[in-house]
Amino acid sequence: MFGKECKKAAFSIPFLLLVLVTFLMYWSQIGPDYLSQSKKLTEPQPGENYGTTESNDPELVMPAALDSLYAEFTANSYTTYPIGFYHTVKLSGKDTEKMAGLLSELTGKTPEELLARLDTDAYEPNSVLAVIGEDGEIIPTAPQKNAQNSVSPVPGLAYDRFEELMAQADSLLGGGSDYAPGSLSGFGRRAKTYEEALADYRAAKEIDHFSGAHARLFSDYMTLFSALLPAFLMVSECLRDRRAKMRDLIWARRVSSLRIAAVRYFSTVLLSMLPILLLAAVDTVRSAFLYTGQTVDLFAYFKYTGGWILPTVMISAATGMFLTEATDTPIGLAVMLLWWFLDLNGNIFQMGGGYAGFSLCPRHNSILGAQVFADHFWALAANRILLAALSLILLGASALILEAKRKGRWFSYDSFKARFNSRKAGSEA
Repeated sequence: MFGKECKKAAFSIPFLLLVLVTFLMYWSQIGPDYLSQSKKLTEPQPGENYGTTESNDPELVMPAALDSLYAEFTANSYTTYPIGFYHTVKLSGKDTEKMAGLLSELTGKTPEELLARLDTDAYEPNSVLAVIGEDGEIIPTAPQKNAQNSVSPVPGLAYDRFEELMAQADSLLGGGSDYAPGSLSGFGRRAKTYEEALADYRAAKEIDHFSGAHARLFSDYMTLFSALLPAFLMVSECLRDRRAKMRDLIWARRVSSLRIAAVRYFSTVLLSMLPILLLAAVDTVRSAFLYTGQTVDLFAYFKYTGGWILPTVMISAATGMFLTEATDTPIGLAVMLLWWFLDLNGNIFQMGGGYAGFSLCPRHNSILGAQVFADHFWALAANRILLAALSLILLGASALILEAKRKGRWFSYDSFKARFNSRKAGSEA
C-alpha cells in the first residue's frame, strides 16, 4: 500500500513541480559557489583582512546608529522592513517634529536647529568601523565624512536611555527599522581581530569538520523551501482523490483510518525529502573534494537534513493533511503560507543563529558560527522535537477525522454539498 501511494504521487504533476522548484531554488539561492575555492575555509594568517563582526559595545553602537538616523532624518527617507520587505518611510510634519525631538535629546542640539537642516545637508552617514587595540581600547578607523555637519551622542547619555529613544524612533517609523532594540547591535561593526578569525576557523575545523559549516548554510536555505512544498504536494494528493471520486473506494477498504492517513503522510514526507537528500549527497562529495587532506564529516549533510530540515517537512505535510481532511478545501496551503511568512519576518534578526521560540524555519545564514550553533544546540533540538511531535499529533487528528468521515459523522464541504443537493432535489419534486 505504501509503495503504491509513493508510485502514484511520484508520477504526478505536483511532485514533478516540487522537484523542479527545489532544484531551481537551490541553484538560485544557494548556488554552486558556496562550495567553491573562494568559499573554502582556510586558516587565517597574521596581517590579513578578516572582515568585520558585530559588537554590542555602546561606544560603537551609539555613534553609528545615531549617525544613520540623522542621515535619514535630513533626507526624510527612512528604510524599514515592517513585514520583511523593503519599505521607505517619509514622515509628515508632525511626526518629523517628534523625530527632531528625539534627536534633540540624543544629540543635545535644539529641535529648531535640526529641523533647519532638513533637505539641506545631503548628509551621508559615516561608516563607523573600529579595531580593538592591544589594551582593549576601541580605535575608530573610518574616515569622517561631513565633519562639519555630523552629530554625536550627547555626553553622559546612558545606553539604556539611548535604547529607549531609539525604540521610540522605530515606533514612529511603524516598526521594522534597524533602530529597534534587537537590531542595534548591527550598527556596532568593527574589524575582526586575528585571534577572533582564528577562533572561528578552529571552531569550523574542530566542531563542524568543515563540511558541517557548509551543511548548516545548506539547511538554512532548504528549510525555507521545505516549509511550503510538502503542504502543496499533500493538499494536491488529498484533493485529487476527491476530484477523481476515488475516496469512497479507498474508504471502503478493510484498512484502518490510521493506516490510510499514515501511508499518505509518510509517502508525502519521503517524496518531499528525496530531492533534498540527493542534493545533500552531491554536496557531501563536493565538500570532501574541496577539503581534500582534511578531516571532513561525511555524514554532516545527512545529519543536518534529518535533524534540521525533516521536522519542517513533517509539520508542513501534517498541516496540509489535517486542514484538507477537516475542510475538504486547500486552506492548508494558505495557512502554511501565512505561518511561513510570519516566521520569516520573526526570524529576520536571528539570521546568524539563536533558534529561539517556536520557529518553523530556524535561520543560520552563515558558513561561520560553529560556536553559536554549539551554544544553542539544545534550543534548536527542542524546537525540532516539538515540531515533529506536533506533526504526529496532527497525523493522529487527521486519522480521527477520516474515521468520522467514513462513518458519516463529520461535517465537511462534501457533506454540506450532498445535503444541499438532496434538499434542492426534494423541493423541486
